[in-house]
Amino acid sequence: EGTYSPSTTGENFPIIMLNHIDLIGAGEDVTILDAQQTGRVITMENCTNNTITDLTITGGLAEGYQDENGGGMYLLNSNPTLAHVTILDNTANSVGGGMYLDYSNPTLTHVTTTNNIAVEGGGMNLFYSNPTLSHVTISDNNTAYQGGGMNLFYSNPTLTHVTISDNTAVIGGGMKTFVSNPTLNHVTIANNTAVYDGGGMYLDYSNPTLTHVTTTNNIAVEGGGMYLDYSNPTLTHVTIANN
Repeated sequence: EGTYSPSTTGENFPIIMLNHIDLIGAGEDVTILDAQQTGRVITMENCTNNTITDLTITGGLAEGYQDENGGGMYLLNSNPTLAHVTILDNTANSVGGGMYLDYSNPTLTHVTTTNNIAVEGGGMNLFYSNPTLSHVTISDNNTAYQGGGMNLFYSNPTLTHVTISDNTAVIGGGMKTFVSNPTLNHVTIANNTAVYDGGGMYLDYSNPTLTHVTTTNNIAVEGGGMYLDYSNPTLTHVTIANN
């Protein structure tokens, strides 16, 4: 238990993960990694066999030349397992306020990504990455451009029992995809806002598979629930209402 930060424990950030090393906290409410805007919280490059559980990642700031992505976490060619983790109040001057995934396929279970800020991918930005998300909440994230909750670029994640809500962007309030084919099963996309197009989802040259998905109460000038641009999603038991 405890808050690990520059002011309380002299912690230096970012924490640089190594192979076969785990970070195991005592609970999201009591084990806090707080960078206090001094840098990114966690960096993982070419890491294998890592588990991060039962803690909160907060106060991250990614800025500066070649280091402006992934305020909370930056993953390059790394596939960690995250469980019972909160990623909160992080900022990236470019993309991936909460998380930036670069050729990485992590497994996220019972993870909450909220109140993160970036130019693109406020909650999470995927670049050639195929993570697996289960029982994940992506909420109240904000971007200056696209993908308030999630921004996908050539990525094919699998989302099961995921909620994407109350995120904001210029386009793609909940999710923006480009040449990406995610699989969504039992996903709720609600109360997201886009200034222009795609309040819930903006699909750009993408063919996702949606099963038991609800998009409701999303706001945009066009495509409140879903905006399609050269895209052909497969929809099964999908509800698009009150957008």
